[in-house]
Amino acid sequence: MPSTATTRRQLCAGLETEAYIAGKLIRVPKHSPVIEAYGSIEEAEALLARARLGLEKRGETRLAKRLKKLQQATRLIPILLAGAATLEEITRLVEEAEQGLEDPWGWSLTGCTPEDPDIMLAATRLRAAERSITRASLEEGTVPRSLAALVSEALTRIAYALYKIHWALCSKEAKAKTSKELIKRQ
Repeated sequence: MPSTATTRRQLCAGLETEAYIAGKLIRVPKHSPVIEAYGSIEEAEALLARARLGLEKRGETRLAKRLKKLQQATRLIPILLAGAATLEEITRLVEEAEQGLEDPWGWSLTGCTPEDPDIMLAATRLRAAERSITRASLEEGTVPRSLAALVSEALTRIAYALYKIHWALCSKEAKAKTSKELIKRQ
């Protein structure tokens, strides 16, 4: 019996698109993990835009500016994949966004602010993009391993910075409550 991946390839035979990877324009199936990664990155960027606009409307300009930097970093991921951006460019934006933010010291649920679910969902979409890039490298062979490692590092940095912003949005009481509940369960 053919595998799910084989069946998917057979159903989509001839359905191809193009992607820039490591400075080369290549043809890939539309079901390629590279295309999935592009979609996940676009979704994350849109979620960050919505969260940023919500924070701006509520007067949280400091955190909105941080999200804008992370949006910019997220937009650079496909350019990094194409070979036209560097990890350093992305890292600089992430570090600027994180500057002065507290490292999370516990676990917290979404719901601290109306923007919080969008921020955490954006981080989840970035992690999905990371898994897709890994599959594109290991299973499909379209992304060189060294490039996949750079993209993975960039996505991980952005996702962690988003968690730091999520943590900053939660009140000290909410942080303490969830941490105490976690300790009680252990």
